Amino acid sequence: MQTTKGFDFFEYHNYLSQDDVLLSYKGPLTDVLLSEFSHDIRIKLQEEEPKVGKKVFAIFMELAQNVLFYSKEFNMFGANRDRVGTLVIVNNGDYYQLMTGNLVYKHIVPELMEKCEKINSLDREALREYKRELRNAPKSEESKGAGIGLVQAALTSGSQIEMRVKEYANEFAFYVIVVNVKIREEESEENKPAPTPTEAKPETNEAAEPTEVKPETNNEPTN
Repeated sequence: MQTTKGFDFFEYHNYLSQDDVLLSYKGPLTDVLLSEFSHDIRIKLQEEEPKVGKKVFAIFMELAQNVLFYSKEFNMFGANRDRVGTLVIVNNGDYYQLMTGNLVYKHIVPELMEKCEKINSLDREALREYKRELRNAPKSEESKGAGIGLVQAALTSGSQIEMRVKEYANEFAFYVIVVNVKIREEESEENKPAPTPTEAKPETNEAAEPTEVKPETNNEPTN
């Protein structure tokens, strides 16, 4: 049987079958699909600490909706015109890595990169303020609140947002967002439990036992 070089389906299948891959999807996105994905993710994260599982789920929804709203690749099926994107969640041992990718117009890439750099430069309080600014800013056809989801992902994960872009020969570029969520968070000093106090022994002021004073004796002979 003659084989040709190219896409290795068996290698791809083996990759998807690994335990560390929670989700890998490329195709049209709909609200129904996102609902199914979210249900599957919740089940797979049941063994994790509740706080970590909630973070992964919340960030996944933010990034997935970002693709659902702004991808410039479409799948036509009957009367439906669904946006297309890629969703991946991988367990890397120390952290979960959430990745989404979709087509965007090349001319908005500088704006996207600028927003990402700004998000990464802000502390938590400044991120909250920036989120309020974006929510109140005028919304164009191209950005119906774009950036708010990324700000929320940064706030939820407590880590920086990674952005990757690959430009194509046409008017499009492939836009990738990566967010990491630590599986075991280091306890801050304020969240560490207080040390168990040890019972203090009361100080005693016991007087030293008096030493017996012997009277001086005169050893000289008496007459």
